[in-house]
Amino acid sequence: MTQNQNIYNTYKPLRNNLRKLCLDESLFVIWSYTQYMQFGKKISKIIEIHPALLGKKDTKSWRPNEWELELLVKEIIINSQEICSSSLSLRKWNHFYKVLSRLRCVRDEVAKTYIDKKNVVTELYRIAHRQFPWQSRPDFKFLFRYYKIFSTSIINDIVQKILGISVRDLYYIGLAFFAIYSEKPEIYLPLELDLEKLDINLDKVNKFLNFTSENLSTLKDKIIEEQEFNDRFEYTYNSMRAFPIIKMPFKRKDSLVCPMVPLLFWRITSGLYYEICDEKDFGDNFGHSFQEYIGNVIEKANSNKAINFMKEEEYHVGRNRKDTVDWIVYDKDSALFIECKARRISLPAKIELRDNSIIAKELDKMAKIILQIYKTIDDYCNNLYPSFKYEEERQIYPIILTMENWFLFGDKRSDLLDKMIIKEFNNINLPIDYLKKMPYSICSVEDFEGMIQVMQTTYIKKFMDRKVFDKEKIEWLFHSFINNEFAVESKKIKFLFEDEAKIAFTIPNS
Repeated sequence: MTQNQNIYNTYKPLRNNLRKLCLDESLFVIWSYTQYMQFGKKISKIIEIHPALLGKKDTKSWRPNEWELELLVKEIIINSQEICSSSLSLRKWNHFYKVLSRLRCVRDEVAKTYIDKKNVVTELYRIAHRQFPWQSRPDFKFLFRYYKIFSTSIINDIVQKILGISVRDLYYIGLAFFAIYSEKPEIYLPLELDLEKLDINLDKVNKFLNFTSENLSTLKDKIIEEQEFNDRFEYTYNSMRAFPIIKMPFKRKDSLVCPMVPLLFWRITSGLYYEICDEKDFGDNFGHSFQEYIGNVIEKANSNKAINFMKEEEYHVGRNRKDTVDWIVYDKDSALFIECKARRISLPAKIELRDNSIIAKELDKMAKIILQIYKTIDDYCNNLYPSFKYEEERQIYPIILTMENWFLFGDKRSDLLDKMIIKEFNNINLPIDYLKKMPYSICSVEDFEGMIQVMQTTYIKKFMDRKVFDKEKIEWLFHSFINNEFAVESKKIKFLFEDEAKIAFTIPNS
């Protein structure tokens, strides 16, 4: 554990205060606030809250945020007592706010110690990766997207090998636990689930729990090991992301406790990726599954046939075998050239403040991906594509689709990426003016699902020109751009796989 003494001294009042609290009651309060903030559930009547919170008045300056609750729940696990007699409780608003304020004092000390004009953009980047995922609420669309990508036969076989259960069983059991944890934070042991109705058995449930749960003492040791009293205080890896369910006494009964239900969503979706990504044959097959999913999205979104699309094709330049972009989406005068890249940005690159070389390595990888799409666009411009012939008047919009947002905003970061791209262009004598004539975009799959639906009424050029040829909007995330520029159309965005999802998660013989 790396330690800055000033930060540790600021931390001690928080620690001392938490030591007077009861663990199970404190986790209940965290669960209740999280359910309210993420899913609109009512806060328990036994919890005293500030009246303005429910009155929806301006509470931004003092109300808790989900990313603060995630940090706070770690500190509660480390410091609070399994059995205590203190009258202090997070159920009392004054005490809850005192604890929250002391947590923020630590954050402020970190900022005072480490943040300056030279790294403020990097800090904004770290904040985005910490806060923005919490602003995208876990829902059935989020869940089914990952289910559909993971449930291809080869990926399913890898999951079966690592976890001992299929993707289908993982999600069935996950949904059963979600349903319970939406009403209460604890499940008493022994389990009393109606397993026969769910078409699963106890062995499968235990394998699900091996993947999602940990004993309190072991989890506590992991979190203590992860603590850093320096610039990473808020950003270190949280083992609750891997083990959102805690095996512990709750009201003096052996229980499975889930104080933050979104962490369970993330564990079986994006968290499953990290569990299996190092397996042989995973990378290429996951990339192919992601690419096929994007094709499904395009096809489903094309409800009024306003656009055309075609998938990747093989072609040859001399003896060299090449592939077109993964997907081309086009209409009468414009085309999206889409490359699907499922790889994620690494955790160190998301949280590092002082070592710029870490993010530089990630940007270099992205620069090479961007170069790849322009190289194949160059072949298109030379009329080498087999089925999509070059038209001089057609506007091309290169898009790199990612599984999650990279949040590459800020002049410093964008400038560094652009310099890397220009260097790559120069190395192979690719025309630099491609970058001005056909500016690239990096878009998450979630944003793309909305964007492609909006294009049904706006068509490609009207939508993309507003985004990529505006110096301000080019750095906006696509969902912010859609909500701001196409507010009417955004209200019509829907879940594209609703019927398919109902069939996938229908319990047999129910």
